[in-house]
Amino acid sequence: MLAPLLALALAATSRIAVLPVPAGEGVPAGTAAAVAEAVAGEVRRNAGFEVITHREISAILTLERQQQMLGCQTTSCMAELGGALGCDRLVVGDLARLGESWLFSLKLVEVGKARVSSRADRRLRGGTIDDVLDQLPNMVAELLARASKSAPASRSARPAAAPTPGPGPGLATTAAPVPWAEEAVELDAAFRERLVGYADPAGHLIVTVPFAGMEAPFFWGDASRLFLLRLVGGGQDGKVGFDRSFWDPRARVPAEAALEVRDGRARLTCGDRSIPLRVVPAQELAGLTRASRFLAPRWRRLPLALARDDDGTYYYVDGARGADGLAVRGRPGHQLYVGRKGKLARLELTETVTDVGGQLFISPAGRLEVRRLGTGAVQAAWLVGKVRTPLTWLDPADQGPFIHSELGVYGGAPLGTPCDGRL
Repeated sequence: MLAPLLALALAATSRIAVLPVPAGEGVPAGTAAAVAEAVAGEVRRNAGFEVITHREISAILTLERQQQMLGCQTTSCMAELGGALGCDRLVVGDLARLGESWLFSLKLVEVGKARVSSRADRRLRGGTIDDVLDQLPNMVAELLARASKSAPASRSARPAAAPTPGPGPGLATTAAPVPWAEEAVELDAAFRERLVGYADPAGHLIVTVPFAGMEAPFFWGDASRLFLLRLVGGGQDGKVGFDRSFWDPRARVPAEAALEVRDGRARLTCGDRSIPLRVVPAQELAGLTRASRFLAPRWRRLPLALARDDDGTYYYVDGARGADGLAVRGRPGHQLYVGRKGKLARLELTETVTDVGGQLFISPAGRLEVRRLGTGAVQAAWLVGKVRTPLTWLDPADQGPFIHSELGVYGGAPLGTPCDGRL
């Protein structure tokens, strides 16, 4: 199904390897590894790039060869590594924390010319690793845009795959909308005075007014930014204890993303992990949150359709959502993604149709049709000309863990909940 799409991608761009990001000063190895995966995901989201990550590198090179070549620092050494991997380009990153600043840089190395063709650098003062991740889309866009003028020769001379029904032309040429937002919310002074904070070992905070019912806002973040959580359930036992489940689509059930406070002790649950939280003294909390920005919920994309054909090609549509978690009226902002798990490409939508017959998401490559039957069942199909391929419908409301952890559309971007990095 994807042969024409992949042929187009290879003809248009390079094969790129994203090397592991070394753990620089003040950066844990796990954090550096997660950033490298996020970089690979962001490069992959730029439609048309065939990306090799550390996992593929491990499969191609022997352990000894990896140790020899992945530690190289010169462009000539990097070019040799690219040749061993069969790549046209390498993405190389550096991440360190000095004092209160994060120093993050990305370089694009042209293997054939053994030179750095573009780079993107950031210094983030007083931020967190979330701030670093927030910079990734723009940094990768800068890296690839600056290199476009010196792009290597086209691979279009390769034999083209035999045409099969499926997406061909229509790869999106514009950047996908950023799936998050930072919108300030107003809190009255009385609410601020009643806040109680619960901190995890890494210094992240949940702040709320305890025992004030489900209407009391819950915030999560750090001393610089606190995002409002969407609550999906909870209960209270007088003044002895309370619990709140918050929205996190990676949780299989609400109880897998929850805060419980009882007898003055607090505990955060993320999946099968249980994290004890420290109750922050009032004076300390006031100092920590004095300069904090209180923000609306971070994540702003809403899954609308998910289906799969018998060859393992996925079709996914999402739309814009507001701070309340609902679809934005009058400005749907639909996006269509098609491809194998972890390698979906975004196709340009020319039109969307919604009526009593269902929905159509129309691109130059083909049309995704979704029909909702009176019985409650849903039928989906991919149409190219007169060729109709029936699809297996996967209810996106039940597929949150798969969409955000395996499908690969969002590259592991943090959602702004306490379970980021824990689910």
